[in-house]
Amino acid sequence: MTHHSMMDALKNKLSAIKNVVPVENPVVYIDYPVHDNVGDLLIHQGADAFLEDYGYKVLGRYSIHDFTHRPQRHVPDVDWKPSVADLDALVRKFNPTLILHGGGNFGDIWPEFQKFRELIVERYPDTSIVIFPQSIHFGEAAGKERAIRIFGAHKKLHIFTRDSESWDFVSRECGLPGGLLPDMAHQLWGRLPQDTAGEDKGVLVQRRRDKESREAGEPQGNHFDWDDLRKPGERYVIRALRKWQGIDSPLRHYISNYALWRIYRDNLVDRAVSCFRPYGEIDTDRLHGMILGALMAKRIRYGDGNYGKLHRYARAWLAESPLIQSGLEEAPSTPIAS
Repeated sequence: MTHHSMMDALKNKLSAIKNVVPVENPVVYIDYPVHDNVGDLLIHQGADAFLEDYGYKVLGRYSIHDFTHRPQRHVPDVDWKPSVADLDALVRKFNPTLILHGGGNFGDIWPEFQKFRELIVERYPDTSIVIFPQSIHFGEAAGKERAIRIFGAHKKLHIFTRDSESWDFVSRECGLPGGLLPDMAHQLWGRLPQDTAGEDKGVLVQRRRDKESREAGEPQGNHFDWDDLRKPGERYVIRALRKWQGIDSPLRHYISNYALWRIYRDNLVDRAVSCFRPYGEIDTDRLHGMILGALMAKRIRYGDGNYGKLHRYARAWLAESPLIQSGLEEAPSTPIAS
């Protein structure tokens, strides 16, 4: 199989979502990312492309900041704000399908997003809810058991996952429908440049610097990561946009928070594409470094983070590409929970 035929097939697989999210039903998209992790932004762009390509009516798009706040500043927990009444009203009036953002924050590594997801599922027990493809990881049994209890009790919840280990958790332990699907960023196949503009600067080495890194502290050597794309002062732009969403300004009813954020999101993704474009090969331990490289038909050598997300994903979806190779002799252990 060629790389292009494999990527065509992966994009086509996402059409299975229509079986549980009827096109004639309105939808509300919840938990879009408001940060500068390009991987999450690619997922969101792919989800937007999917909804546009299949002609869905989207009643609104909301982030975690639109409806919740942190009761304590340094505690990774969230609680409802009065603005959730806006979502309640949409649910009552239109009976939409609630679509929750996909990615890799399902579990206890990023607890505030998991708590938000659980709050949504508990608040709307009679509403159809679909979670777009996720990778799942719990390091502690308590969080895992809480998720099983909350999600397993919902009668109209479908959860899609990006790898078989995560799907085992959803189907066997939660007893929920859904399925195994590739990442939503694959809907962008054909929308991004797939050439090197006559230039090949060799290998771009990308190493993550957050709590999913396998290395202790900063990686050694001259490495790139997503935060290098941020221009001076843009940290404060993101904080300002989050603050704007958090204060529930009435202007959001005229110019949505999403419309303001999308401008920054698309600009940052464009920078990532421009960064990758001159290189013939991408050496990365970020899942969406691997996926972005695949969308641009680059040669890819991948490592992994601290719970095997890249190997799980590559084994499920990218094994047939002649352009993509593992840079590790053995994949790290990948339990869903200890």
